[in-house]
Amino acid sequence: LCLVILAGCGVTKPSRFYILTPVEDSSAAAITTPGPALGVGPVTFPAYLERPEIAHRSGDNQLQYAGSHRWAEPLNTTFSRTLAENLSSMLPTDRTQLHPWPRSARLDYQVTVDVLRFEADAGGTVVLVAGWKVIRLTDNVVVNRNRTTYTETAGTFDYPAIVAAQSRALQRLSRDITATIRRTGNTGE
Repeated sequence: LCLVILAGCGVTKPSRFYILTPVEDSSAAAITTPGPALGVGPVTFPAYLERPEIAHRSGDNQLQYAGSHRWAEPLNTTFSRTLAENLSSMLPTDRTQLHPWPRSARLDYQVTVDVLRFEADAGGTVVLVAGWKVIRLTDNVVVNRNRTTYTETAGTFDYPAIVAAQSRALQRLSRDITATIRRTGNTGE
């Protein structure tokens, strides 16, 4: 009986792995001009988010990590790649590079992001707080520096729904960055 009880205590839940989802790519086939050349990064995260488990807040000053719900790759990687895919689709452009890019790369803009918060609260509402810059590299001018907060409701405290809400928050950030690049007037060559 003791062996059966001990064996039952040693069973762990199978891990589930998640990635962020980019916007649906409806304009990729319509790219007729190359669009601006973008460098995305560096993208930084606070150390508490640099772990494989998905983090959520259980109170104002308390975090929980979902042991069996994990990022399929480092959060920084999935965030950067998804941001680049979103920008590429929204502008549109077929010239996007992730940091670090080769020295020979000829870029029009660099987008840097400093993520300050990117997790759900106890009610399932996702909060993305990020400081970001768009730098026009032809003259090294910061065309926009901003700090924005986005909230998205997951509708339930369910990890697939939370990651979907995180993807929507990142899409909103991507739209704001796209609008800044479009306002500068150099959206293609």
